[in-house]
Amino acid sequence: MMEDRWIVGNARVRESLERIAGLPQLGHAYLFFGPEGIGKRLAATSFARTINCSCESGTGSGSGSDSGSNPDSGLCESCRLMDAMNHPEFMILQDVNKPRWLARSRIRKIMGAGDGGGDSTGNGEWLDRYTDLLTGLLEKGYLEEPLPDTGMPVTVDGINLVTDKLFGRGSVPSKECYTPQPVSDEIRKSFDRGDLSEGEYNFLKMFFEFSLSVVPYRGAIPIAYVTTRKAWKFTRPIQPFLSVKTMLGGKKIVVIDDAHKMSAEAQNCILKTLEEPPLDSVLILVTSDKGALFETIVSRCQVVTFGRLTREETDEAVKGLLGGEWENLGLISALSENCPGRLLELALENIDERLENVKEFFSGVADGGLAGSFRLSGAVMDSAGRHRRKQRQTVTEALELVGFWIAQVLRVDSGMPDTTGVPEYAAALKHHATSFQRGALLKASEHLERSFDLVRWNVDMRLLLDTTLLRIARVLSQS
Repeated sequence: MMEDRWIVGNARVRESLERIAGLPQLGHAYLFFGPEGIGKRLAATSFARTINCSCESGTGSGSGSDSGSNPDSGLCESCRLMDAMNHPEFMILQDVNKPRWLARSRIRKIMGAGDGGGDSTGNGEWLDRYTDLLTGLLEKGYLEEPLPDTGMPVTVDGINLVTDKLFGRGSVPSKECYTPQPVSDEIRKSFDRGDLSEGEYNFLKMFFEFSLSVVPYRGAIPIAYVTTRKAWKFTRPIQPFLSVKTMLGGKKIVVIDDAHKMSAEAQNCILKTLEEPPLDSVLILVTSDKGALFETIVSRCQVVTFGRLTREETDEAVKGLLGGEWENLGLISALSENCPGRLLELALENIDERLENVKEFFSGVADGGLAGSFRLSGAVMDSAGRHRRKQRQTVTEALELVGFWIAQVLRVDSGMPDTTGVPEYAAALKHHATSFQRGALLKASEHLERSFDLVRWNVDMRLLLDTTLLRIARVLSQS
C-alpha cells in the first residue's frame, strides 16, 4: 500500500497509483503533474517503492516509519533499501537549490538528545546546544543570516551555506562543482583541519551528503545528467543506469523531480529513451509546469494529475509538519493555496511584513498616489540582493502577494469573506473594494499575468517590478 506520513490529500490518485503498481504490465513512463509543493515527488518515491515491493503482505506498509530499518519488521529487502534511499535499482534527481528541511528528530540526535529528547514545546538542553551550534557556524562564516528561529514550535528548519567560505571568495568553481559533491568534500576537509567541531560537521553533512539513490543537481538539468557522451565527473547519467540489468530482479526506476528544468538538449535525449525504453525500466517525470516540456515527451507518458488540498487536509498537514496550531494559519494556508510544500516555506518567513507592504501600496493608490509603487519595489529589491536567481524568486513572490491581495479585494467586492483570517486586513480590504472598480481590478490581474510570463526571461527584475506596479497603480487610480 502506498503510505507515507508526509503525503497529505489526493487519496484517489494514490489509490489509482497503488492499483497500477500491482499490474503485471507497467507503463514505461509516467508524468506526475500538479501544483508546486503538493507532494508529487513523495508520491513518486512511494510509487517506485510499491512497484518493487515483495513484502509478504504485498503492501510494504512500513513506509516512512522507523520499522523500515528493522530487519524483523516484515519489510522486504527492496523496501528497506528504499527507506534508506540506497536502492541500487532506484535513482531520483533532486534540485538542491530548492529549500531543504531538517526534521527536529535528527537535530536532537546531533545534539545528543536522542529521538525523544526535549519536551513537547521544543525547549530543552538540546535546543540550547542547537542554538550555540548555529551561532558558532555563523561566527565562523559557514552560514548566512537570517538563522532559523530555534524558538519556533516547528518540525523543520532551513539553513543557507556560504560557499565562499569553502571555495574562496570570488572563486569560480569548475563545472564539476555543478553538483554538491565538492561541497561535501570541502566540508570534510574543514573538519579534518579542525575548523569544524564534530557536531558542526555532522550537522552540515546532513544537508550536503546524499544517499546512493539521490543524484543532486543545481537549478537546471543539463544533458550531462542523461547520457554518458556528455557526462561530467560526480554525475550518474540516466541512460546507462536504465540500461544495466537489475540486481534484485525488480524494475529500474528513475524519478526526475522538476523535470521542466531539463535543458532542450536533455529533453531531446530523454525523448530517445522514451521512444526506445530499456527492458524493465520505468521513468517518472515530476513537474508543476507541463508546458515547459516538449509535447512529444508529454504524449509518450501516462499523465497523473494531482489537485490542491482541501482546507481540512491543509489543517492535517499543519498538524503533521508544523507540530500543531500556528499563528495566522488562515493567511498562510490561503497564500500557499493549500500546498504543503509552500506552506512550510511561508511558515518560516516573515510573511506579515511583506503583505503589510503590499497593503500600504494599494492604500496609497486608493488615496491617489503613485509613490507607493517605488517604495514597494525598493523594499522587495533590497531584500533580494544582487544574485540573479534570488532576485527572480523574490520578484515572483512579490507579484504573487500583489495578486493575492487583488483576489481578496475581489472576494470582498463580491460579498464573500476574505480568506486571510487576519482581522486587521478586513477594514483595508473593504476600503479597497469600495475604492476600485471590478473592471480595473481584473485589468490589473492581466498586467500581473503578463509579468509572470516575463519573469522567466532574461529581463531586468527591478525594471519589470517597477513597470508592473506602475501599470497596476495607473489602472486602479483611473477607476
